[in-house]
Amino acid sequence: MKSRPWIVGALLALAASGSSAAVITGSVTSVGNRPVEHARIEVSGQPVTGFSNRDGRFELDDVDTPLTLEITHPRFELETVRVQEADNEVGIVLTPKQAVFETIAVSANRGSENFAPVSIASSVIEPLEASAPVSSVTELLAETAGVVENGQGGLFQTYSIRGFSRQRVATLVAGMRIVSERRAGVSASFVDPLLLGSVDVVRGPSSTYYGSGALGGVVQLFPRRFDGLTIDSGIESQGRESHLLLAGGAGSTSWGLALRDAGRPKTPTGDELNSGFQQLSMSLARRWERGGLGFDVSLVGSSGRDIGKANVDFPTRVTTYPDEQHVIVRLGIEKPQVWSFEFALHPNRLGTRVEEPSRQRSQLDNEAVDISLSFQRRFSGTKLGSSRIGVDYFARRGVTAREEVFDVTSIEPRLDLVGETLSDGREDELGIFGSWEWNRGPAVVVAGGRLAVQRQDNQGSESVEDGAATAFLGAVVPAGGGLEVVANIGTGLRFPSLSERFFSGTTGRGTVVGREGLEPERSLTLDAGLRFYGERLFITGTVFGSRIDDYIERVEIEPNRLTFVNLGSGRIRGVELEGLLQLDAEWSLELGGHVIEGRDAEDQPLADMPPDRLYAGTKFARGRWTWRLRGERRDAKKDPGSGEKPIPAADLVAFKWVYELRPGLSLGLSLRNVLDEEYFNSADRKVPLAPGRSVSVSMRWSRAAERIP
Repeated sequence: MKSRPWIVGALLALAASGSSAAVITGSVTSVGNRPVEHARIEVSGQPVTGFSNRDGRFELDDVDTPLTLEITHPRFELETVRVQEADNEVGIVLTPKQAVFETIAVSANRGSENFAPVSIASSVIEPLEASAPVSSVTELLAETAGVVENGQGGLFQTYSIRGFSRQRVATLVAGMRIVSERRAGVSASFVDPLLLGSVDVVRGPSSTYYGSGALGGVVQLFPRRFDGLTIDSGIESQGRESHLLLAGGAGSTSWGLALRDAGRPKTPTGDELNSGFQQLSMSLARRWERGGLGFDVSLVGSSGRDIGKANVDFPTRVTTYPDEQHVIVRLGIEKPQVWSFEFALHPNRLGTRVEEPSRQRSQLDNEAVDISLSFQRRFSGTKLGSSRIGVDYFARRGVTAREEVFDVTSIEPRLDLVGETLSDGREDELGIFGSWEWNRGPAVVVAGGRLAVQRQDNQGSESVEDGAATAFLGAVVPAGGGLEVVANIGTGLRFPSLSERFFSGTTGRGTVVGREGLEPERSLTLDAGLRFYGERLFITGTVFGSRIDDYIERVEIEPNRLTFVNLGSGRIRGVELEGLLQLDAEWSLELGGHVIEGRDAEDQPLADMPPDRLYAGTKFARGRWTWRLRGERRDAKKDPGSGEKPIPAADLVAFKWVYELRPGLSLGLSLRNVLDEEYFNSADRKVPLAPGRSVSVSMRWSRAAERIP
C-alpha cells in the first residue's frame, strides 16, 4: 500500500506530543534530611545517568518526560520516582538499609570542591561532640583513629596521620591550603574550635586530589554556619583558660567571633608549662544564588598574642610566638553539576622569639601571601559514569624570614646579627588533574591522576624546578548482608618546602640549616578493608602499607643544630579500627584504635610513628541530660626515631556532662585527664609532661533565627 506523507507527519507529531526534551533537577536526602552524596540517578529506558553532589543536588539533561527515576546507593534502599513534568523540583528521600547509618557520614567531601574518593578511609568530627572541651584543632583530631599529636606541646602542637607528619599532611581551611614555614608543620591552631562546624579527616594518599603534601592524608576545617544568635562562655582550671563566643546568622549569612585566653597550666608533678596564649578569631560567610549560579564568600581571620611553646628547655630557654596573624578570603562560584571556580587569598605573619636569659635573644619574623585558584568541570549522565577534570594553581609571594639576634649579657641589649635567609621567596605550583567514578550496580570504582609542576625562588639562590605525576585507583564492592569490601592503591608527592631548602637560622628547637639539593618525596600506598553496616552496628577495619622514597628527615648534626636529608626510603604499615554501636535511642558506644610501625631502609625506626592506641567511649542522652565518658590506652613507645625519646604507657579518661536548663540554654561540666596521669602526648625528645587533671564549666545559649526564603 502506498504511504502518504501527511499520515507519516501526523504520526510523528502525535508521538512527539507525548514526550518533550527537558532538564530534571532535584535533591537526594536521607530520612534525617541529610544530603546524600554519590547517589546514582538513572532514567529508566533512557541512556541518561547522573550522581548527586556533596549537597545532594543533581541535574539530568536532555530527558524525555514523563519518565521514571531509579535512585541507588550501596547503603540505602532502592527508590523509584515518577516524574510527569520537568517544571517542579524533584525531592527524593532515601531510606537507610540499617538504622545506624543515620549517624555515619557518607563521605568527607562536604563544603569543598576538592574531591575525596568514596573508597578511602575518612571521618567527620563534630567539635561540639568532643568528649571534653578542646582549645585547639590538634586536641580535637587526636580523638580519631590513626591521628595523634606530634612534636612539642602548646597551642602550636601539630598532628600526624598514619605516621605521616609535618608537611606530609595537607590542611585546608575553608578550602584554602595552609602552608607554614615552621619546620614542625601546620597545626591550623589559628582557627578556634568554637568557629568550626566540622573537621573532615581523609586518611591515605590524596596528592592526586589535593596536590603536594597529602601523602598521609588531608584535614579539612569547615567554618560553622550559625543560625541565630549564639553565646558560649566557659573557664578551665588548668591555666585558668577562658573562652567567649558571640555569633549569629540568618538566612544565607553567618558570622562568629571567638576570644580565648590561657595562662600556664601545670603537669601532675607541679611543673609549669609554657603554653599560655591570647587569641581572637572570627568568621564571616554568605551564600546566594543568581542566574542559575551559586556564590559562596567566606572570611576567616585570627590574631594571636604571646603564644608559648611547651618544651623541656623551659625556663632556661623560652620560646614564644609574640604575634600571629591570618586572614583567609575565599570566593566560590559554581553552576551545579557542571563547573566550579574557587579563588582564595591568605596573607599571614608569624613572629618567633627565643630567649636564653643572661645570654642572647633571637627574634624571627616570617610573612607571606598565599594564593589559590581552582577550576573544575564535571561530566555526568554517560554510560561510563561521572568524571571531572580540572586545573589548580597555588602560589606563595613575599615569603620572608628576617632574624635579629641580641646579646643580653650587658645591661643594654646589643644587636649582634641581622639576617634574612628567606628574602622575597616565591613558590608556584600548577596541577592538572582528572577523576572518574563508575557505578556498576551497587559497586563503585574510582580513579584519578594528576600532573604537577613546581618552581621555587629565593634571593641569592638559584631557582629550583620540580615535576611529578600521581595516580589513584579505588573500589567499593558490597558483599551482602551490610558488608562492603574496599581497596585502594595510590601514589603521593611532596615537594620540599621553601624553609627546608633555603632557611638557615634560629627556631624553637635550635639552629636549622637549609639544604637546597633536597629531592621531592614520593610514596606508594596500598590499603584494604571491610566496612559493616548492621542494624545497630557500624564497624570498619583497614590494613595499610606505604613506601616512601627520598624521605626528608630532620637530623641533628650537633647539639641543637639540625639540617634536612633525603633518606633512601622508608616503610610505614599499620591497622586502623573504628566502630559505633547504637544500643537504643539513649545509649551508644564507640571504639577505635590503631597499630602503626615505620622503618627506614636500614631497618631503623622512623620518627613520628605514634604509639599503639585503643579507645572506647559511651554517650547517654535522656530528656535534658547528656553525658559522655571516654577511656584511652596508649602503649609505651620503646623504639624512638631521630629526635625522639622512649615514653611510658598511659591510661587517659575524659568525662563531659551537659544539662539543658531550658530550650536553647545549657550548662556543661567536663573533666580531662581524670586519673591525673603523668604522660607525654608525643615522643618528641623535647616534649614535656602533658597537663594534669583539669575541670571546666561552660554555658551555651542559642536562639534560632527565622530563615529568609
